[in-house]
Amino acid sequence: MRKELLAVFSGFPDHHFSEEITKRLREELTVRKSIVFITACPLDYAQNDDDCNGMHEMFAEQGLTFEKHCVIDQRTEPTEAKQLVEHADAIFLMGGGVCEEQLDLIRKKDCYEALIDCHAAIFGVSAGSMNMARNTVDFFESMEPFPGLGLTNITVSCHHDPADTWRYEQTLKMSEDRVVYAMEDMSAFFIKKGKIDIVGNIYRAENRELCRITEDDIRELEQDEFRRVFDTIPEQFDKFRPRYSEELFSFLNDRAVIGPGKSVLEIGPGTGQATEPVLRTGCEYHAIELGEHLYRKMNEKYEKLPNFNIVNDDFITHDFGDRKFDMIYSAATIQWIPEKVAFSKTYELLKPGGILAMMLTSSEYRSNNEPLYEKIQALYDKYYKPEIPYTHGKFRYTAAPEYGYSEVERYEFKGQRVFTAEEYVNFNGTHCDHIVIPEMIRKEFFEKLKSVVLEAGNRVVFNDTYILYLTKKS
Repeated sequence: MRKELLAVFSGFPDHHFSEEITKRLREELTVRKSIVFITACPLDYAQNDDDCNGMHEMFAEQGLTFEKHCVIDQRTEPTEAKQLVEHADAIFLMGGGVCEEQLDLIRKKDCYEALIDCHAAIFGVSAGSMNMARNTVDFFESMEPFPGLGLTNITVSCHHDPADTWRYEQTLKMSEDRVVYAMEDMSAFFIKKGKIDIVGNIYRAENRELCRITEDDIRELEQDEFRRVFDTIPEQFDKFRPRYSEELFSFLNDRAVIGPGKSVLEIGPGTGQATEPVLRTGCEYHAIELGEHLYRKMNEKYEKLPNFNIVNDDFITHDFGDRKFDMIYSAATIQWIPEKVAFSKTYELLKPGGILAMMLTSSEYRSNNEPLYEKIQALYDKYYKPEIPYTHGKFRYTAAPEYGYSEVERYEFKGQRVFTAEEYVNFNGTHCDHIVIPEMIRKEFFEKLKSVVLEAGNRVVFNDTYILYLTKKS
């Protein structure tokens, strides 16, 4: 599941943590039974043992001793490596070697899924930090990008030093087709439930321009991390997120003439809330899902169907090659993509005359029980304090003509959902802005919500309006 803590470090040339980094580690590492180091030099056994012991000593000198510490390298049997990762409280991706050798080791030792699924805090330094990104470059080896572990979307260049002209130039080259964060040694990104804190000197590089990271840059990174928060709750998401009406899909499939021989792309399907009505038409169905666990859930459901295709990647950066689609659609997803990218890229991916369909759900329960509504609103006034605000409600669905599309048509379809108190709380737990409410506040908040619904007869009735926006490529 999504990690409680990710830490991206550049390097520790004096082999000591800084005071700021130590303070954060002390706050987070309250359980210290096992730390596992994963090498970037799989065959250098003597060095790996020295580095493992030395890095453990860095923790120990700050009072953060782990009961057990070990290193995974070529000597480690796959079964043992997997178990070590599954039971670790902290995992440290080491540096000093080649990025792709570390990634190969993780996969050869059957650790990839265990690493993605584990609840350990995950740290990276140097090559290990570079490998934490979804896409990265090891400029010591090549300027060709390659996929990393996908734990974060932050692509870094470590050991940044303005006096090191070769390294500086390599960072600028990296920035020609991606945003890169150049990190001086003793700097760090700390990422927890979408919230990002930084330590030390970090710079943002894009299009060969490099400037010190700003608060606006951090907020932008947090919103990018926020897109991935649903991936923390795949089972809950699958069970409680709203589906869309059959009437809506009957209308959409007829209007877009979707069936065998037609190619369709769904952006961000989640766990399939809006998938089956299109998939069962027999069309050539494609999907792109950012979340690793949501992607796996989709595969679990549909991979045996011959017309089902899905990739685990970011729509914003994914290269679709020459593929074109008769229809592209999203269910409460496209608003997470910057408007210019959303409309421009979908327009490019559609065949002439192709349809872009955007749907969302608007719900209200006030008209069914005014006293319950007032009690719930009073709880929201008291407890609703997300650490990261939801800012994606301002997406302009009707702006498509500014990017070449025809005029946008809007349609509404009606539905209703009835929740028990338990179901209502679980449903609220699937909202991105509720997931990031601090844990102690969220626990009390949800207990109070459950209580008032129980008092109201253990029933909340939502009147849903399913909104469909349609536009066409000229």
